[in-house]
Amino acid sequence: MIAQQPRNFSADNDRYRRVIENIDNLPSLPEIVSRLLKIVNSPDTSAEDAAELVEKDPALTSKMIRLANSAFYGIPRSISSVSSAVVILGFNTIRSLVLSASVMKMFSGSNKHAVDKDRFWKHSIVCAIAAKIIVRHFISIRMMDPESAFCAGILHDIGKLIFNEYINEDYREACEYARKTNIPLIAAETKVLGINHAEIARILSDKWALPLDLEYSLVYHHNPGAADNIQELIATIHFADMLSHRIGACLWENETHDQEWSNCRSFLGISDNDYEQIYKTLSDSIEKSTEFLNIIKQ
Repeated sequence: MIAQQPRNFSADNDRYRRVIENIDNLPSLPEIVSRLLKIVNSPDTSAEDAAELVEKDPALTSKMIRLANSAFYGIPRSISSVSSAVVILGFNTIRSLVLSASVMKMFSGSNKHAVDKDRFWKHSIVCAIAAKIIVRHFISIRMMDPESAFCAGILHDIGKLIFNEYINEDYREACEYARKTNIPLIAAETKVLGINHAEIARILSDKWALPLDLEYSLVYHHNPGAADNIQELIATIHFADMLSHRIGACLWENETHDQEWSNCRSFLGISDNDYEQIYKTLSDSIEKSTEFLNIIKQ
């Protein structure tokens, strides 16, 4: 896990303490999710192991079958069993589905609306799709798993949900400050709360024992240059995040977002022509985000 680094906070220390104290109230991941993460990351497990675990949860089973048969993946034949879905979709796709569905369920009952949750998930899924498109675009020259990038993309901003749930009034103020001053939300979080959603993800990752690819993507997606590992994946999530904002998948209209990491395109080898192709493919894929969201929400 990433070692927690102390910071000198300029914001109200009482607010910062309230954030840290409230994170203790965060529930653990459901047992089925924790077990699935171990299965996916173990070289000694099989598709049957994953299928047997998922089949113990009827709701997840239904979502997986629906997703496998949806236009989102475009599989040409009908999928009728979880084991077939696992084989065809792959471990990391199953991880994306189970994690996103579980996290969505954990925060579904709250009526707190510092963050519009539909917009939040729309942004997250568009980011995930963009990350997958970027990896596929360079699949012949870079050894990365598109579904691993998709999973990291869909969870990259989960720290915002934590703020929304546990310090809602303070977070509402941070969001309002970002709107009024036209600064990125991450900067407003740091100023108003003393900690931002990427930093709270560090604590969350420890609590949930997330695998390294997800942990680093959550913590470093605004600053890939600071990461000491899997920098290509983090830079991909960062660029996908930028693209999702540019295409209009934001938390509110005309949301100001971070500047692109100066080395991002050269680091990933994205030429102007690559950018145009990736952006067009993402534009053509936006409707798929609604289908994926509708499946995992139910």
